[in-house]
Amino acid sequence: MSIARSTLLASLALSTLIGCDTTPETEAARLDLQGTEAYMDQEVLVAIDDGDDGVARMLLTDDFALQELEHNATLGVSRMRIEGDMDVRRMTDALGDDHRVVFAEPNFIATASASDPYRSYQWNLDAIDNDAALSYGDGSGTVVAVLDTGVRDGGRDGLTNLLDGYDFYYGDSDPTDNDGHGTFVAGTIAQSTGNNTGVAGVAPGAAILPVKVLSDQGYGDINAISNGIVWAAEQGADVINMSLGSASSSRTMERAVEYAYGAGVVLVAATGNEYSSRVSYPAAYPEVIAVGATRYDGSRAGYSNTGDGIDLMAPGGDMSRDDNGDGYADGVLQETIENGRWTYTFWEGTSMATPHVAAAAALVIAQGDYSPADVADILVSTATDLSASGWDSATGYGLLNTGAAVALAAGGDVPETTDPDPVDTGETDSGSDGGSDTTDTTAPVISDVTGWTQGNSFTVQWVTDEAADTYIDFTDYGVYGDDTLTTQHTLRFNASRGMTLTFDLMSTDAAGNTSTSGPWQITL
Repeated sequence: MSIARSTLLASLALSTLIGCDTTPETEAARLDLQGTEAYMDQEVLVAIDDGDDGVARMLLTDDFALQELEHNATLGVSRMRIEGDMDVRRMTDALGDDHRVVFAEPNFIATASASDPYRSYQWNLDAIDNDAALSYGDGSGTVVAVLDTGVRDGGRDGLTNLLDGYDFYYGDSDPTDNDGHGTFVAGTIAQSTGNNTGVAGVAPGAAILPVKVLSDQGYGDINAISNGIVWAAEQGADVINMSLGSASSSRTMERAVEYAYGAGVVLVAATGNEYSSRVSYPAAYPEVIAVGATRYDGSRAGYSNTGDGIDLMAPGGDMSRDDNGDGYADGVLQETIENGRWTYTFWEGTSMATPHVAAAAALVIAQGDYSPADVADILVSTATDLSASGWDSATGYGLLNTGAAVALAAGGDVPETTDPDPVDTGETDSGSDGGSDTTDTTAPVISDVTGWTQGNSFTVQWVTDEAADTYIDFTDYGVYGDDTLTTQHTLRFNASRGMTLTFDLMSTDAAGNTSTSGPWQITL
């Protein structure tokens, strides 16, 4: 499950609303398009029944207070500026009634394609070069099963193709999402795109098969998930997305995974958000592409689990930062429901990262008859290294590059088979998941702790005597932090006014030695 829904973010309200159908006075009023066609201000294009001498054009400009900016003799059309106070639409109507005018129209503004007004906030799509991938196709003809809290139909933006699904948690044919998590995931995969509304999806042409295996509160059981995997495979799903996970392996779920993989289904799952060095299940199974999360700057998000099973990274966000300076926390933006209302909101987590890879798999499959092993090979071979060259236990094969993957698939060349789930590589990371200096047994020393509040936010700072990772362990909400090795540590959070929070400070050096200081308490 996403950290944005299950731990700190749910309690400290770090998700950010940017629009909502029922509250037009919110941020959506600033960001929404106004539903009008765009055209150049104070300009009109006029075709005039004129002779070679241009007298009719000259007289017309005087009669209507126009200035001719240019004339295309081949087309017989002049671009003119309105000098008076008449607006463009009224001017074109007036000109159309003149006997000398063949036609008059606004100088409409054209774009390369229809746009989505919030697309500029989707840094995650730029990070995986998704526009380049869509130049080869939008995934039409593929089916992606979303095993989650269900999928809600509707919204201003919506999904291009939502199929009939099933609810294995409550045992009925209605997979409606009453939580929002599954709808968010489905939107990341196949949100309607180029419709002048809201946001874009990674593979907007893919059909979404909703399979509800989690409750309306976001939890589920192995039996429901396993049944959902089998059913999705039998319904002809090309890809199964599982933004969910468990710390425990299950023979039942393992059999379901093997069945789906044998049926030709690409399985993709989240590594988990527990700051753990073990990948969650089902992501840890060798047949499943395990996906971790990156921040805006491309580094691994601190919450994203590491370990032998990790394959790829994709944008998952970091709601404690605004590194791109767009005025919003660096989460992944999507349309979903929160508290029963449709909204556009930023969330973070490996749950948000996973559908990027599932959608990329759909885009690859749309290019040819590729097996699950082929798809995995294409995705990992085109990934952008984030750490040492090749695979490592912190970032797998690197950051998903959808553009490069689809280009490779379109060319029909599949790289030599690699193991998408390396185990026991003998590789030692130099980062916080294990250092090469095994003789270092001294934990960093925490000192100079300070903290302050401002409105509904608070900041905590401290210093360590050696480079270390930065974490805060909240008594009520769990661990949250930053895996950047440094000696100067700063964490900033938002919470509700009046809240009192108790927490410990934690710092872990490159060798894995951890020191803890606290408990500390702060009241907003």
